[in-house]
Amino acid sequence: MQTPDAAPPQPPLTSPFPVPHALTGPGGAGSTPAGAAWVATLPQLVDRAVQRWGLRLGAPFGVGTASWTAPGVLPDGTPVVLKISFPHDEARFEAVALAVWRGSAAVELLDHDAQDWALLLRRAHPGTPLLASPLGPEERIDACTGVLANLHLAPEADLGVPLLREVCARWVATASDRAARWAPVLGDAGPLVRRGIDQLAAFAADSAAPAVLLHGDLNPGNLILDDPGTPHWLAIDPKPMVGDPAYELWPVLSQVDDPFARADPLPVLLPRLERACATLRLEPRRVAAWALARTVESVLWRLDTWPGEDTRPQALAGLREAAVWAAVAEGG
Repeated sequence: MQTPDAAPPQPPLTSPFPVPHALTGPGGAGSTPAGAAWVATLPQLVDRAVQRWGLRLGAPFGVGTASWTAPGVLPDGTPVVLKISFPHDEARFEAVALAVWRGSAAVELLDHDAQDWALLLRRAHPGTPLLASPLGPEERIDACTGVLANLHLAPEADLGVPLLREVCARWVATASDRAARWAPVLGDAGPLVRRGIDQLAAFAADSAAPAVLLHGDLNPGNLILDDPGTPHWLAIDPKPMVGDPAYELWPVLSQVDDPFARADPLPVLLPRLERACATLRLEPRRVAAWALARTVESVLWRLDTWPGEDTRPQALAGLREAAVWAAVAEGG
């Protein structure tokens, strides 16, 4: 971790107000009407944060599809990151979870302003993203599961964060409506989509599942390196819920590289699934069932959020992944 004396000077923000393309381009929050309206308020939100915490800010990071983030320095020289999120339900309890984790396996929360959806975070150094590291896929899986194992140790009672079962119940209703409206586009994949929704409903009704405080979006893009003498990985951007730990592994296994780019992904995917489940003591078929349900929900969300014909093939490509996960969940 950088010491205050080692904090580099921050270059001033450029003019006009800088908004990274990741935030406004395809897939970014700013590409929707509500998101574009929020982007227009960012100069005022950032200025309030600067005044509130006495920040000197550098140019924003060029990543992040639902938040504006920039490095900065506090008056005492402490290196920080300012994060201002597009208001949405998944980000509502980020500060709550970070406060519980207290900088253990997740970035440390120094302060926040709920009204402005603004977080003040201690900056990790060097902050290298996992996907930019030289680690191979299996080592990346180990990094992700090691972080998850630590995050899942936190107490989960009385935090007020959403319950995964209740979130799933809402997803079932929304996904069912979307599947009906997009049925002509889904074509022969209709039964697979229905199976994914039915699996989601089964999880929503499962009151016997274990419950831990979940990160909610622990993909390889949400791990960064911190090296205060002993290098370790920290999670960022949680979308916390309380629920089944088997929920967490789908993005880890799907995104450490692209196993689905192979003609047959199973010889690569199955050993990785076993490796991750061994670390977290999870049942592989249950993890695969969650992956099926989440992949189908994601396909339907993409179709509804970006309904243009030019974005449709990318959304529908997820159906092949859903079929693979369905086979794994069946023991294939």
